[in-house]
Amino acid sequence: MQIIYYLGYILSERIGISVAASRGLIKLAIKDQFGPFKKLETLGVRDFQNFINNALKKRLQNLSITNYQEIVQYLLDEVLKNQSIITMEKI
Repeated sequence: MQIIYYLGYILSERIGISVAASRGLIKLAIKDQFGPFKKLETLGVRDFQNFINNALKKRLQNLSITNYQEIVQYLLDEVLKNQSIITMEKI
């Protein structure tokens, strides 16, 4: 999914890790939130908002990222701005 690549790029810039590691962090947070059997292609905008607000936030806190609230809000804003990408990928 292109939105995961995009969010991974943003996250990597914000916390100073590689893009691949950021994408992995996002995918692990999705698995934390929805379990191992939820397909990425079935995720909608609300699903992205939920896992960012919950599982990804917890992972950032566990990594001792001090500005995790700012990062979470920025990612949520980006999901809203790019919701058409998420919708188009589901088709």
